[in-house]
Amino acid sequence: MIVEAPIVTTLLRGLARNPSAPVEILLELIRREVPPEVLPREVQEAMLAHPSPGIRAALAGNPGIDVDIRGRLLADPECRVAWRAFGAPVSDSDLSTLLTRFADPSQGWLATVPELFGELGEAMRWSPQIHRVAAAHPDPRIRRYAAEVPQRLSEAAIAALQTDPDPEVRQAVDAAVTEGRRVMHPADLPARHGHAFWATMQRPLSRELIDHVRDDEDALYFVGTNPTTPPDVVDELIGHPSATVRQRVAERRDLSTDQLSRLAEDPDAGVRTRISVHPALTEEQRASIGIDVAPDPEDGFCGTWDDCRHRAGGRIPSLDDASRWAGSVNPLLRRRAAHHPGLPSDAVTALAGDTDLGVRVLLARHHPGAPPELLLRCYHEYQGCGRDRLLEHPNFPILELADDPGEQVQRALARSPQLPADRIVALLDDPELGEWAASNPALPIAEMHRILG
Repeated sequence: MIVEAPIVTTLLRGLARNPSAPVEILLELIRREVPPEVLPREVQEAMLAHPSPGIRAALAGNPGIDVDIRGRLLADPECRVAWRAFGAPVSDSDLSTLLTRFADPSQGWLATVPELFGELGEAMRWSPQIHRVAAAHPDPRIRRYAAEVPQRLSEAAIAALQTDPDPEVRQAVDAAVTEGRRVMHPADLPARHGHAFWATMQRPLSRELIDHVRDDEDALYFVGTNPTTPPDVVDELIGHPSATVRQRVAERRDLSTDQLSRLAEDPDAGVRTRISVHPALTEEQRASIGIDVAPDPEDGFCGTWDDCRHRAGGRIPSLDDASRWAGSVNPLLRRRAAHHPGLPSDAVTALAGDTDLGVRVLLARHHPGAPPELLLRCYHEYQGCGRDRLLEHPNFPILELADDPGEQVQRALARSPQLPADRIVALLDDPELGEWAASNPALPIAEMHRILG
């Protein structure tokens, strides 16, 4: 292990993040056991072959590695390396090999098979690929796992498991399918609210069970969107005293014209806001609904940092939906549209001048073509989560903030390629900003070598 002086160590960490660092610099960082974040193919191969499990684990945890490299990491003899490699993309063949290791106790996993599947699911964002590959796996123990969760399989995969040569697999899938179709009654409901309670409320519901929870507002939250809830109960819930229950019902896609109208006229702004984005409404109908356009952490647009420090913001819609929503009268739909990085230039121009701050901020955060004046305006007007990331946008006119004393601004300035090279080099000696200057893609190659000594 090479021991560096503290200032050199911080500079090496900066170099490890520098997207312009040449391969020879990155390979030297690996030799010093400083895992680079910029990974050309040659560097990936070097890290993969490194004797240190820490270096290999660092490679495995990088989301930008090549698919075949990830597959080789999944076969690493060190389980902690393979564990870090969980995630997409991965080929079906490599995933199948990994599942084989799950079923082998000699591999040394410090977890049960269900726990490993849970970790893999989280890492791969519950991709249907997991259960599709498991359902066709040569090991019946793995197929049996897939058979127990038919709700995550295609009809063809379920049919194949129902004729599986292994009787335990056939029994498992038949039992799971039968159980999944079973209508829930009051006796099936756990006594206390918890995971099992909420899972039950998302199963097919009997009228008796619905009547049993009529006074349980938390349970009605799930009744409101359950596809087996009878139409007359849905109609009744639209008039429920709880605005939370009414908001939940507003998410149903099978609402009648009359039900849509009633919810659009609801006395609660939250209910009206929720129904205002319903796909069955026309733009003319949306325009007539009074809604709440306050910051919403679920959009990724927040009033303050504390509003969403632990929240994931905004899903990217399809380009067709985003293009359509960009011209909506409803600012909430325009906010959704602003998440799409592929919006055409005319939509970007329109949304950049939107009257809604949320639309402007989300466009500034997510679109690579966000105009410099929009980025600067949003930085001054917005105080919520993601504000500092505006500084990292390549179009941000960063030099206009050169005298700003804020720590985030100064760090962004230090790593901005717009900064003159002599100023970047000067910042390398700054104990607070040196690491950020070392990560600047405009740092001269000669200075990178000087850092390495």
